[in-house]
Amino acid sequence: MQELHFLSAHRLAALVRTREVSARELLEIHLGQVSRHNARLNALITLDEERARERALLADEATARGESWGPLHGVPITIKDSFMTAGVRTTSSYKRLRHHIPSHDATVVARLKAAGGILLGKTNLPTLTLDLQTSGHLFGRASNPWDESRTPGGSTGGGAAAVAAGMSPFEVGSDLGGSIRVPSHYCGVFGFKPTEHRVPISGHIPPLPGRPRGVRYEGAAGPLARCVEDLRLGLKLLAGPDDEDFDVPPLPVREVPPREPRHYRIAWTDDFGGLPVTRETRTAMEKLARTLEGLGCRVERAAPKGINYDELWEVWGRVLGAEIGSEMPFLFRFAISVRFNAMRGEATLNRGVIRGMQIEMPEYIEALAIRDRITGQVESFLSDWDAWLCPVSVGQAFTHRPSGEWIEVDEQLVPYMAGTAGYTSVFNLTGHPVVVLPLTQLVDSPLPLGIQVVGRRWLDEELLALSESLAHVTGAFRKPPGF
Repeated sequence: MQELHFLSAHRLAALVRTREVSARELLEIHLGQVSRHNARLNALITLDEERARERALLADEATARGESWGPLHGVPITIKDSFMTAGVRTTSSYKRLRHHIPSHDATVVARLKAAGGILLGKTNLPTLTLDLQTSGHLFGRASNPWDESRTPGGSTGGGAAAVAAGMSPFEVGSDLGGSIRVPSHYCGVFGFKPTEHRVPISGHIPPLPGRPRGVRYEGAAGPLARCVEDLRLGLKLLAGPDDEDFDVPPLPVREVPPREPRHYRIAWTDDFGGLPVTRETRTAMEKLARTLEGLGCRVERAAPKGINYDELWEVWGRVLGAEIGSEMPFLFRFAISVRFNAMRGEATLNRGVIRGMQIEMPEYIEALAIRDRITGQVESFLSDWDAWLCPVSVGQAFTHRPSGEWIEVDEQLVPYMAGTAGYTSVFNLTGHPVVVLPLTQLVDSPLPLGIQVVGRRWLDEELLALSESLAHVTGAFRKPPGF
């Protein structure tokens, strides 16, 4: 029974469906794991035990009648605390929202509940999601279950830590610069950033409640889990338009079966504009490329020609700064600008954010035009490949530190923003779908190491099918020692 908390969400749902375990048993097993480990990790910041127990009882009663609520019937889930949850505190770690209890669910939450998921609790995040570590004003620092002296990443850091530590089998996060992918990589779990506008982000904070939504590009919502099959299930449950986010097209979710690795064409690189990565990262990517080549894949070290990464990172920051700045009062915009300006090393991404906070409409439109050009370059490149493999960040999870301090990469130091978001922000700018796979079979290391698997825009199903095939090579989820 103890190991049930490390099974995948779809397998847990199957056990409930066949009555091998009850929803109430599953809930108590996960609550027990929270009780044992959350005080150290600070991954969950709000528990909804009473309602979860009531819903688990109703789920078991429905099972006894031969009824099913959906693919997650009776399975506990967690939600990043930036998504509104009806009747459950939602703060985005912002002090002014410490007592905020929404009257309705964000779309992604409502869809998971409708599929039978049982909300266990909300997970920790940095204030208003604006960091690649998790240390917010309200709830403090979350830690990595592989090494508590290290960050789980951000901004979905609490969610990634909860999934890795067996406190939750399924989490929904948001990603504006790597906030699903970096925590997945640091904590050794599977993460998926869908194509921009594939999943509604209605009910996300920011924007603050009652303010218009400023973020129109670069953001995405998606699942974190312990296998690709759960990511595929997540897309099926979460994708599609709602009555609020009218940028989401009515695309059906298609069934695309995985193929053997030898049928795939794979490009890879470990270099974006000279941004360094650790020796361990380079070695792991080279080993993966050789392994895939040995399985019959067409594998080539390649990247889109003509991309100026400094321009790309600056434009990502400019669009981000302009859009999140539009949601904020002047004094808050000023404080964010000061914070990004104070970060040591002054990476191009920082300068872009600061510039974006101050620009007017013509310059914002110019930034979107550059974005369109770069998106076209990446999309054209991907038309020759089934996937593009890239690092997630410059290295593995680093030790806790103030936001903005240097990141160590072997004998080098790199600026904080470049070291955390340099490899992920590229695909927020272009909107391409990305899966993060942990390299558990290819890396002998005390810390997890993942890769980004990038696919063509709107071909999320093909990317997930390919990732499921690659996962047989890269390896299954591995639980942290002591859990």
